[in-house]
Amino acid sequence: MKKSMHWRSVLLFALLWLSASTQAYQGELHQQLTFMSAKQLSRCMTTWQDTNLALGTQHDEALSALEMRYVVRANVASAKGNFFGRMFRWNYYDVTRDESQRVIGMFATRFNTRFEEVNAQLRSAPESRDRLEAFGELLSYLQDVSTPSRVVPVYTGRWWAFNMQDRFDRYPIDEARLESLGPTLCNEVAEVGQSLLQEESGAGLKTLLTAAASSTLTAVNAEIPGMPAQWTSFWQPSADNAGADFGDYGSAGNNFGKRVEFRCATPADPKMRCLLLKDDPLYQEFAFTRHRDALRSTMLAMLLVQQQGEL
Repeated sequence: MKKSMHWRSVLLFALLWLSASTQAYQGELHQQLTFMSAKQLSRCMTTWQDTNLALGTQHDEALSALEMRYVVRANVASAKGNFFGRMFRWNYYDVTRDESQRVIGMFATRFNTRFEEVNAQLRSAPESRDRLEAFGELLSYLQDVSTPSRVVPVYTGRWWAFNMQDRFDRYPIDEARLESLGPTLCNEVAEVGQSLLQEESGAGLKTLLTAAASSTLTAVNAEIPGMPAQWTSFWQPSADNAGADFGDYGSAGNNFGKRVEFRCATPADPKMRCLLLKDDPLYQEFAFTRHRDALRSTMLAMLLVQQQGEL
């Protein structure tokens, strides 16, 4: 009996350890997105000043190089997290409610509540360094909701399949193509920013989070161009209660970016199978759009807190 209990304890600890190792974007991708956003926003501010674009605020200076490094350090640290933090607070978002769901009254499966807590810290922390670090953690969440598995959501810690991460989260960022969007992004950020800046910063950040998560769900539910299938073939929402429960990987499985053949039957052809190749242009376009949204959300968040003097 004692031996059986011992092995159950070992198994439980192993499962918790494996679940704690799951994450969305790797820390390096968070760092890349955050630095890119800061650089692009700085360019936008110069353009806006040259064209006398008024955003209705008094603070128009970008964060200093040192301040940005405190933000990025917290941004990356949030993505990696510590063992016990990841064990009890899983990194998924529920678009259907504000509070986090808990399992066995102990494990927070969604970061909704944590986002609100850190959002409050951003405005209440007495020290500038603490506010910068709170902001870095908030950016991590804003960037994470551009990844499908975080908002569908699909549980990625599949120890039984020897896989602990969604393959989309490791898909590389096309930095050159994102940089080429500079003028377009400046126009979009200025347009959205003018209305966003009318909100208090805490509410504005929550608005950005909700909008980014909804955009990701819309992308997942869209058709794969030229095929009788949706991207839900990779991330299938729960049929019982979308958002509240975990979904699952669809007929294409956890194979984003890889060569995969999967069922996509139609009434005209019940045996139809769809095919995507390794690094298929369709993968590239889908990932680019998600990374573009992450960049845009990060820029808007920076604009909001900087120009309202939060940092």
